[in-house]
Amino acid sequence: MSDEETAKVEEKKPASFVTICGRVFHADPDYFPQAEYRGRRIYLCTDSCLGAFLSDPDRFVAAHKKSYKKDGE
Repeated sequence: MSDEETAKVEEKKPASFVTICGRVFHADPDYFPQAEYRGRRIYLCTDSCLGAFLSDPDRFVAAHKKSYKKDGE
């Protein structure tokens, strides 16, 4: 496979992202609930989780702190 063909295949791969609870999704993150927390965008897997996060962000993040990592860690 040429470099050009490899680049085209890589372009077609869906984006990957990790939700605050640690779940990995191989899909476009724009289709999932998201919010800002202390200057960082976080992703959630359901609208239910988004509601829980919005009602008490600090408590929600504390409950999921094992999977919430700062950039560079």
